[in-house]
Amino acid sequence: MIEKKLLEKKDWAYYVYEVDNCIALSVPIPKPTPGFDVVHILSESEKEKYLNKGIQFLEGRIEDMKMNFYNYEMNSWK
Repeated sequence: MIEKKLLEKKDWAYYVYEVDNCIALSVPIPKPTPGFDVVHILSESEKEKYLNKGIQFLEGRIEDMKMNFYNYEMNSWK
């Protein structure tokens, strides 16, 4: 079983998980219906920068995920 460890969150804004030695960024969006979690696995360089600089480094990525959600993995809430 793959363990999913929550590293950081801001409810209804973003969630950062460590999954199988990778870091995943999940951003909930209410539309399109029924709502989705938009997911991005950080590259090695993104992972390193996140670990050194924190969530501020990912603010641009979070905004892109909200606007261009179809370019990312999407998990339906339903």
